[in-house]
Amino acid sequence: IRIRGINGVAPKVRKVLQLLRLRQIHNGVFIRLNKASMNLLRLAEPYIAWGYPNLKTVKELIYKRGYGKLKRDRTALTDNKIVQQALGRNGIICVEDLIHEIYTVGDSFKW
Repeated sequence: IRIRGINGVAPKVRKVLQLLRLRQIHNGVFIRLNKASMNLLRLAEPYIAWGYPNLKTVKELIYKRGYGKLKRDRTALTDNKIVQQALGRNGIICVEDLIHEIYTVGDSFKW
């Protein structure tokens, strides 16, 4: 989650925040933790807060703020049909499958 603004940020840190898709304050993303992403997090540490989410938090975020891209449109994840149309080829057919995939960082988890 991005917690600080952009004023006075070094260009390298600004690029890291763009790579992490944290362009605005109070934005948040789920990323796979490996050595490369760990180095990016260390560079941007003064401007972000990060940690491991629990299942309850992931579920609340997806149900309240979950959006997906469907035919280039940003669509709220209100129905299982939307999830199945977008992610059915990966074996994700409902919102609960999506929450499980994000929480466990499964094979279909991108980035």
